[in-house]
Amino acid sequence: MEIDKKGNLQFLNILDKIAEIRALLATISRNYMGRTLNAEEITEIEIVINQLYAERGITSDVNSLYLKEGGKLENGKYVVGKIPKKMPTLTDFQKKLKQRNNCTELAQLLVPFLRGNSLGIFDCESTINADTSIISFDMSEIKDEFTKLYSSFVLLTWAWQKFVLKNKEAKKIIVCDEAWLFLKYKESADFLMNVARRGRKYQTALFIASQFIDEFLNSEERKNNNQYMFYNIYF
Repeated sequence: MEIDKKGNLQFLNILDKIAEIRALLATISRNYMGRTLNAEEITEIEIVINQLYAERGITSDVNSLYLKEGGKLENGKYVVGKIPKKMPTLTDFQKKLKQRNNCTELAQLLVPFLRGNSLGIFDCESTINADTSIISFDMSEIKDEFTKLYSSFVLLTWAWQKFVLKNKEAKKIIVCDEAWLFLKYKESADFLMNVARRGRKYQTALFIASQFIDEFLNSEERKNNNQYMFYNIYF
């Protein structure tokens, strides 16, 4: 998404969404398959995402996000104003990826992340109200290390889209706990650094909390992005 100074959505940046999903899937691949995505998988991810949006008639036009002005919803309720379309979920992505039959290993890997399975907590549309000044996500009950990284990754993506981009002129802070987990994999580390780097454009500072300071001080990402780390990331 791209937002003007008044917080109005100007156009949809689908390429940004493709980059976010690619980074997330690459992190999952690193953890479970011990490798990054190959060329065919990278290509298929882009093709599938574009197809999912095209099937719903979603383009760079902001109005393509909505069905019509007012009316009756599937649950029987009536609404006044624009009715948003149903957005693609991970199940939709995995199903189409499997149907294309070009990346069977990646499609199979995503099964635990689908709704109803052990890691399927984010296989749905978000219903969170982003209009409040302070939003906190409690992950204290998540004990598994990778599940916590996966959750943090998804939530940071949501915060960027719904919180950072919503009001470009307002000063904002994102606080990320257990941030050392992002440094375990190059793709997730790059994503964290990208939030810090791009956040300056949107009046946003990224604060990170970690019990493992050496992970950051000795990381290649910190050395290669020192100026952004200095201005945007605090311990």
